[in-house]
Amino acid sequence: MGYQDRSYYRDEPAFGAAGRWEKKSPVTIIIILCSAVFLANLVFQRGGQSPVVEFLELKPSDAFKPWFWWHILSYGFAHSPYSFGHLFFNMISLYFIGRTVEERYGWGEFWRFYLGAIVVGGLTFLLVRNLTNSNATVVGASGGVLAVTMLFVFNYPRQEIFLFFFPIPAWVLGVIIVVTNFVFPPARGMPVAHDVHAAGILFAAAYFYGNWNFSSITPSLDSWRIWRRRTFGPKLQAYVEDDATVDREAEEADRLLNKIHQSGQDSLTRKEKAFLER
Repeated sequence: MGYQDRSYYRDEPAFGAAGRWEKKSPVTIIIILCSAVFLANLVFQRGGQSPVVEFLELKPSDAFKPWFWWHILSYGFAHSPYSFGHLFFNMISLYFIGRTVEERYGWGEFWRFYLGAIVVGGLTFLLVRNLTNSNATVVGASGGVLAVTMLFVFNYPRQEIFLFFFPIPAWVLGVIIVVTNFVFPPARGMPVAHDVHAAGILFAAAYFYGNWNFSSITPSLDSWRIWRRRTFGPKLQAYVEDDATVDREAEEADRLLNKIHQSGQDSLTRKEKAFLER
């Protein structure tokens, strides 16, 4: 378990510090990937054709072509090449709001939640569009971004945020999102994936109010490292700690990390610093 996943690291919202740019952050990686796909499409676009988007987009017919089921995930990393705003508003929302959510739940769980929202949105799109005999295709991270935004709203409803430079509590943003997607959805013919948006909102609500956690679905990074070390690491050991020793050291490490979080690294004694270094 990394320090981002520890409970004391997630006690308070970090919205005010959301501007930090961390290379390994899921939000950072998603923004880079989506921007790279957008730029690649501009480079290879010819005669109004968008080969990169066409390669990644989700089509209703994909439901009956198992070899294209990976589109259920890939569509969430492509955006309309004809509207920079489509990419910009998704990524700017993810940057400022997503950082707080990933610090609340940890990087691993954020990845599971975000990708889960994209997949649920894609499955909803396939169901709705095939039932309505629609030939529309879909691209964009909106379903995942809206899911993250609503999860932020559920966790911090009174947190002040800025909407077009006006400060509002987060719950007001949540009401706006719900109203514009359920009460007054986009008119028919508008290029908005209303069904994908709705799926993202409902997914976030189910996750929060159902107290879901997807950490048990996929192996943790720590488990992967342990397996890799046991499989490919050196076979000879001069000393093997028993489970009780490992548990005590893990508890001590948690205590010291919590102490650093509360009082700073200078609060550690020389002995405690040596323990963490070891």
